[in-house]
Amino acid sequence: MIQIFKVYDMPTHAGSVTFRRSHNKLLFLIISSANGTNWVLPKGHIESGESPEEAALRELHEEAGVTGQIIDRLSIKEFNLKKEKVSVQYFLVKELCLSQPRESRIIRWEDEHSALRLLPFEESKSVFREGVKRIKELTLDNNC
Repeated sequence: MIQIFKVYDMPTHAGSVTFRRSHNKLLFLIISSANGTNWVLPKGHIESGESPEEAALRELHEEAGVTGQIIDRLSIKEFNLKKEKVSVQYFLVKELCLSQPRESRIIRWEDEHSALRLLPFEESKSVFREGVKRIKELTLDNNC
């Protein structure tokens, strides 16, 4: 019997659902988009020779000044952006420390419901929900 498998291209971008615990509450990172018109999850291009994991952590640090630890791999989300097909591999990331970001983005740490309300795009909302669900499955909210 011959099996046929769909070949998936490497993702073009990597991003994160990033969280931290503050005063016994889980907070999630959202940042302003490059043009400042929307709230988004940190993400960006995967550079040549870079793994999706490395790109996600690099973009998180550049855009938000956050050094993080990858906890788990989340979904790949695909969409079209200015005639370019974008494929984003997302990761669940726990904040380790915060420093000055290299880019001039506004960063916010919001609770689950506020962050979800502020994210305008369904792709972001979907992966955000997945990240929250994964935290609960891993019981990280009790061990952070």
